Amino acid sequence: MNKFENNWLVYHEIHRLKRAGKKPYQIASIMVMDKRTIKKYLVMDEQQHLNAQENLSKRAKKLDDFEDFVRERLESCLDASSAQVHDWLKECHPDFMNVSPKTVYNFVLQVREKHQLLKEFNSRQYCKVPELPYGKQAQVDFGEFSMNNIENLRKKVYFFAMVLARSRYKYVSFCEHPFTANTAIEAHEKAFAFMGGYPEEVVYDQDKVLLSDENKGNLILTEAFRSYHASRAFGLHFCRKSDPQSKGKIENVIKYVKYNFLRGRIFYDILTLNHQALEWLGRTANAKIHASTQQMPHQQWLIEKTYLKRLSEPFLLHEGVRSYKVRKDNTVSFKGNFYTLPIGTFQGHDSVVFLSQENDTLIIHNNEKQEIARHQISPVKGKLIFNNNHYRDVSIKIKELMDLVAQHFSDPQKALEYLENLKQQNPRYVRDQVKMIHTVCEKYKMQQRDEALQYCIENEIFKASDFEPVLIALADKKLFVSMKDKTGLIENEKYRVIPQKSNLSDYNQLLN
Repeated sequence: MNKFENNWLVYHEIHRLKRAGKKPYQIASIMVMDKRTIKKYLVMDEQQHLNAQENLSKRAKKLDDFEDFVRERLESCLDASSAQVHDWLKECHPDFMNVSPKTVYNFVLQVREKHQLLKEFNSRQYCKVPELPYGKQAQVDFGEFSMNNIENLRKKVYFFAMVLARSRYKYVSFCEHPFTANTAIEAHEKAFAFMGGYPEEVVYDQDKVLLSDENKGNLILTEAFRSYHASRAFGLHFCRKSDPQSKGKIENVIKYVKYNFLRGRIFYDILTLNHQALEWLGRTANAKIHASTQQMPHQQWLIEKTYLKRLSEPFLLHEGVRSYKVRKDNTVSFKGNFYTLPIGTFQGHDSVVFLSQENDTLIIHNNEKQEIARHQISPVKGKLIFNNNHYRDVSIKIKELMDLVAQHFSDPQKALEYLENLKQQNPRYVRDQVKMIHTVCEKYKMQQRDEALQYCIENEIFKASDFEPVLIALADKKLFVSMKDKTGLIENEKYRVIPQKSNLSDYNQLLN
C-alpha cells in the first residue's frame, strides 16, 4: 500500500467515526493523530481531499534536484539503504544541504515507488545487553566482500573491523588477501593507534587466524598472536561457535561496512579503498547518531579514550619478516613470481610461511622459525623459481635411509662405514647418493654387492655413480674367466709343452 492509498483510508475512517457519533478529540485519540488534523479532514469532502493529495504529491521537495542521481545509484545497487544513499549524497556533493535522515528516507521511498525500484528488507535480530563501562571492551571480526572493479569484473576484498563497545567508535581496514596472524596483528596496531589506546578486553570469534588449535575447550593461540598478546596484555574472550549475539556490536559493524560503505562502490586499488574507508569513518560511521545509544560515536569516544590503556611503544614483528599464504602446489607468490617450497609445506588453506629478504636472496622460514628454502630473487615477473631438492621425498631421515641401505649387504657395519665416507665426500647430495646405491642394490645379488663394496673400499671409490659400473666390471671379469675355463684356454703348466724342432741340414743331406 502506497502513501496515497493510506491517506485515503485514513480520511474515510475519520468520517466513519464521525458518523458513529464520535467527537474530534475522541477520533484523535482512536487514530493517534492531532485534533487539528482531524478537524481539517472533517471539513473536507472527498473531492477536496483528493485535490489536496494531488497538490501534495506535486509539491516541490528539497531533494528534487538529486532525483536522477538517486535513481541511477538505486538502479546500480537496488539493495542500497536510505542511510547509504544519504552518505553517497554527502560524498559526491560536498555542498549537500543539511537534512534529516527521515527526509532522505522519504525521498528515497518516493524515488523507489516512482521508478519501481522496490526491494525487500531483511533484518537480523539480536539480544539487548546492558551497556559496558568506558574502556572495558572492544569487539573484533573479519569480513569479506565481492566488489566490481573499473573493468566491471568481480574483485574480492578482505577487511578487519573493530568497535569500542561503549562508544560504538569504529575502525576498518582492507587488504587484497585473506588475513594471516601477522597481518591481523598489523591491523590491531593500526586500530589501537586510531582509537588512541586499547581496552581491558577484546572479544573475538574462534578464528583460525588467531587460534592454531583447541584442546578440550582450551584455545591455543598461534605463535605470532601469542607473542603479540603478551606484549599488549589485554584480556581475550573467544565466543562460542555459532553465537553471534555475544558479539552483536561487531556483527552489526560488519554488516554496516558491507551494506553502507562497500555495496555499490567501485574498486580501484587497495590504497584508495582504505583512504575512502577512513573518510567514511569520519563522515558517517563515527559521525552519525547511533540508533541504540542515541549518541554520536565520535563524541562518546572523546570520553572513552581517556579510559583506554596507552600504547607504550609500537609492537614490531620480526624485522623484515612477513607471513605469506602457501599455495596448493607448494609455492609462494612474492613480487610477481612463484618460489617453490619443499613438498609437504602445504598442509591446508591456513598454511603460511615467513619471508625475509637479504640483498637479492629470499629466505623462507616455517612456523617453527626453521629455514626451509632460499632463492635468488628474480627481477623478471611471471617466473617460477624452483629448487630441484624441493621435489624430493624427504619423509625418511638420512640416518634411517643409510641404515636401510646397509641391510642390503652381508656386513651392514662395513656398508655404513662406506656410506659415511660417501656422505663426507658429497655432503650436499648425500640423500641422492644413498638412494642411488639403494636402487642399484635391488638389481644385483648379495655376493655381487659385497664384492663391489669391498672393491670400492679398497680403491677408495666414494661416488654412487661409480658403484654400479664397478658391479658391472666385476661381473664381466668373472664371465670372461668362466669362458676361458670352458674353452680350455686357462693357463696351466702341463699345457706348456715346447715341440722339438728338426734341423734343416738333415733334410738337405737326404735329398742330395
